[in-house]
Amino acid sequence: MKNAIKSVILVFVFFCSTQVSAQSLDLGIKGGINYASLSNLDSDGRLGFTGGIFVGARFNTLGLQAEVLFSQQGGRLNQKDIETDYVLVPVLAKLHFLRIFNLQFGPQFSYLLNDSDFLESEKVGISGAVGLGLSLGSGLRVDARYNFGFSDAVGFEGASGKNRFISLALGYSFL
Repeated sequence: MKNAIKSVILVFVFFCSTQVSAQSLDLGIKGGINYASLSNLDSDGRLGFTGGIFVGARFNTLGLQAEVLFSQQGGRLNQKDIETDYVLVPVLAKLHFLRIFNLQFGPQFSYLLNDSDFLESEKVGISGAVGLGLSLGSGLRVDARYNFGFSDAVGFEGASGKNRFISLALGYSFL
């Protein structure tokens, strides 16, 4: 977890030090919904909330964005609800095209806030995120992403699973 925090701090320092050369800076809030499930387990999904803050910089067609998000994840397995809540820190590269669209990809670090009592959950995880963004003007933006876990998130009666989810979020940039 300390390495993840150091990485986020380095990204924020990078954004602050490149203000002069950046074409545009973003700072804002976002919120939306997740549809989450667990890979390797035959489970149903869970619909949940996601929301938080973002900071980013754009350099011509390339951009970088870091976020701190709250995310409800989990699913339903063998008539038991699996409810997990995370703090997510995605650090994404963004390729802008056709003026309003961007392709997003990069690593995402997660920290487990709480889980169901019967789970054996890992506190820290890493995943990948890919998505498509749309800038609507007036600071409004829409993001659709798919997140896929690289590390085991939960253990349940001898089985384990990785987090995966689809999210749709609406954001507003103050800058």
